[in-house]
Amino acid sequence: MNYFLKYRFAIWGIIILSVIVLSSLGTFIILKQMHKDPDEMRHAQIGHFFKDELKLSPEQEKNFRASRHEFFAQTKAIFDSLESKRLLIVKEMCKQQPDTTVLYQLSDQIGVLHARLKRESIKNLLNLRKICTPEQIQKLNRINGELIGPEGPMHRMMRHKGKKPD
Repeated sequence: MNYFLKYRFAIWGIIILSVIVLSSLGTFIILKQMHKDPDEMRHAQIGHFFKDELKLSPEQEKNFRASRHEFFAQTKAIFDSLESKRLLIVKEMCKQQPDTTVLYQLSDQIGVLHARLKRESIKNLLNLRKICTPEQIQKLNRINGELIGPEGPMHRMMRHKGKKPD
């Protein structure tokens, strides 16, 4: 075999291996996107919703993203505690003789956690309001009324599907 033929085989080998590596990397990235954390996906959907509805500028979007990141970081512990308390209630309810004192204490603790969560949600929406133009504030007020009002999707979701609202 001459030198140029060996060189040609080496080049083709490198090209084929590069294609395989790039294909594997692309598959990995796609699969990772498909299996994102549900909370992460929900957070992204919320961000896109407000961005699209309010038509936030790039600077507003940057500020809103930072504010939302802080909000979700602060409320993660609250959501985790709520879930933990709910599980404790279920565990207590499944006992042969459930202790109503324990159940009432857990429900009171859940109430306190919900109040903290609502305060954080209010602060988050007020932070969004601070970066909005007067026209955007009008849209935000309408959105808040639709989402949070008595016939809004958050309340319907709680009544009909048993899911927790944000």
